[in-house]
Amino acid sequence: MLQCRFPLKILAAVGATLTLCSGAGLAQGADQAGVTAAPQAPAKHCQCEFPGSYEAYSINGMCTVQRHTQGRKCEYGFSGVGANPAVINPLLGPDAYRAQLQLSPDILARYLAFAQTGDTASLSDSKFIEVALPVLARASLFREAVVRAELPIKQMDAEIVEFSRKYSEVISAVFRGKQAPQTIKWSASSQFEIGQGFVQMDFQQRTQLLVLFFSPAKR
Repeated sequence: MLQCRFPLKILAAVGATLTLCSGAGLAQGADQAGVTAAPQAPAKHCQCEFPGSYEAYSINGMCTVQRHTQGRKCEYGFSGVGANPAVINPLLGPDAYRAQLQLSPDILARYLAFAQTGDTASLSDSKFIEVALPVLARASLFREAVVRAELPIKQMDAEIVEFSRKYSEVISAVFRGKQAPQTIKWSASSQFEIGQGFVQMDFQQRTQLLVLFFSPAKR
């Protein structure tokens, strides 16, 4: 998978580039000119905030972003694409990486249908959520930079897989507006926030992994 690194001023200008290339956004030095943040709709985005006037964000659906290294780095993924096979294969085996590539076309097709119609039904299906949530999370989680940050990505992945299995129907209900958003204390290390269109994992207060299925904001 092609890896790209962009200055934050480029990332903040347009998120569409990230649909074609996964990248890591790094906070720039204080001596560089700040970028004025564009107004954001009151909804979840694949977004990172940095000290000063910098921000990075991606598109409004089927994207993931993981913030780590004291909030100075973000790992973006789109449609389940972005996991590094050199990282995921030794930890989970080649079948896991093949599953990424097999499910990504379905993820992308569902999101494109949503983009055309605004109908979230296919993205809110519990069976789809159960399999798609781990795949989407792995797109940002299994990266070399995350390994270098010494995050326990195999443990995080196992918790995400189990959470998606047990809570896919609850996630679906929240996505469809049938239940209120909720925060679930999952383990001694982690908690999950379920909101309309997104699931976010907070692990040991060291890293946050946001999986955005769709943004309810007016597009």
